[in-house]
Order: sequence, then C-alpha cells, then structure tokens
Amino acid sequence: MQVLCSTGAFTRSSDPHCHEVILKYSQEFVADGLEIIFYPRWYQEPEPIVRALRSCKLPFPVMHVEKSIGECFGSSDASEREQGILRFEQNCIFAQQLGTEIAVLHLWGMPSSDFHLEYNLQPLARCLDLAEQYGLTLAIETIPCNRADPLSNVKQAFEHDHRARVALDTEFLAWHDQLEAVFAAAWLWQAKLVRHVHLKDHHGLLASSEGRYYLHPGEGHIDFHRFVRQLKAAGFEGALSLEARAVDSEGEINVARIQTSLQFIRDLIAERQDNQSEQ
Repeated sequence: MQVLCSTGAFTRSSDPHCHEVILKYSQEFVADGLEIIFYPRWYQEPEPIVRALRSCKLPFPVMHVEKSIGECFGSSDASEREQGILRFEQNCIFAQQLGTEIAVLHLWGMPSSDFHLEYNLQPLARCLDLAEQYGLTLAIETIPCNRADPLSNVKQAFEHDHRARVALDTEFLAWHDQLEAVFAAAWLWQAKLVRHVHLKDHHGLLASSEGRYYLHPGEGHIDFHRFVRQLKAAGFEGALSLEARAVDSEGEINVARIQTSLQFIRDLIAERQDNQSEQ
C-alpha cells in the first residue's frame, strides 16, 4: 500500500494560486504521491496549471474529480446532467496530462444527494467510457447520503455498470455506521472493487456552526489500526490518502500536523497483521 496526501489537506479552492502552493509544499511531505483535487476555477485555464504541476516533485496517481459534477448528475434537468458530463471529460483530460491512474468521483452531491439516484446513474456509463478513453480507473466514493447509505449506493452503481470501482472514505463510513459493514460486503472484495481509500477521523459530527470538520487520525473515534488490518486481510493493495485539512481560514498551513499524520499512516501499513484479532 502507498501513502498519499490529498492536496485538499493544504490548499483552498478559493486560492487562485493553489497550484503554486502544491508545488511549494509537496517538497516537504514524505509521501509516495499526491491525490490532487480539481478545483472549479481550473476550468477557465487548465493548460498553464497542468504545465506547472508537471514539475512537481511528487506524482499524482489519483485525482479527485471536481465535486459539482455529482450535483449536476442529480438534477432532473437533462441539460444539467449533460453539463456534468462535459465537466467530467475536462477533468479526465487534466488527469491524463498529469499521468493520473485513478479518478475519484462524487456520483451524487448536494442539494439532491441520493434522493433520485436514478438520475445520477444515467450518466455513469458515459463517464466510464470517458475514463477508459483517457486511461483512468473510475472509483465512486462512499460519500454521505440522505436517502440510503454509501454501500447500498455504490452497489447500485456497480450493478448498473460492472466497470465501476469504489473509493472508501473512513469518515463517511463511520458517519453511516458502516466501518465494519464494509468488510462484511463480500461483493466488494471478491471482485476487487476497492481501488482507493481516504483516511480522516470522525467524532460523531460532520460539521458545526463554524464549518466542516476534517479530523486527523487520533482526533476522533475511528480505530485506524483495526481498519488497516482489515484492509490487509481483505487483500487491498491500493493507496491510503490523508484527506484531513491542516490549513486555516487565513491560508496558514500546519506542515508538522500533516507530516505527523502521514507518518501515522506509514506506521499503520508497517504493522504486522494479527490474524487472530480479526477472526
């Protein structure tokens, strides 16, 4: 298993120079690569950003597709879903130019969430066609739901098109009380559907009146030692990506906090597996 750092851990979508921040701070992180988030403002002029990012010290094996795409797919308006497809292809082109292998997608999103998942599933085959065209594996993330639950929804996506793969998120699985259920879902592991994992902690809430929580390992209640042992037992061979923020409202980045979490993940991977503890 590889250790990645999400660029969302140290950038903000509102920062027009966030790609420069990626280049600057990537030199300090001890990781196997970065999971790059495609920000909305990059649609305007992606070419110079790609050219700049190609000089990055670390590779970009994974890209988190721009999040508004899932919102488009949940619309009852076919033209909005078509807009989502166009944005998705722009993301694929960007990812291909960076040498990315896996694209992580929010197949549904607010405000519609998964209330009408049938709308979100309609563009899925075209997204998978585009991902294949640009040499990408498309992984549907287990994000929060309002109607069903993450595992049920990604199973529907897989049943809709068996090319779909899965990206797990520990915080969102914990929010839906599915951290254990994910390993009981034989359909996920027998077909080797899980291709990527986001790691962040959870303490019972996703947000407060002050904003969204992005907890680092150890700041919540998730037993990451157990979780990674279970990943190993299930045969997972993908990457673990730190997706916990360490940038404040003023743009100040706590590099030490990120480094500590990355080391924690490396230590988890290095732990010897205790098979008896999982039986």
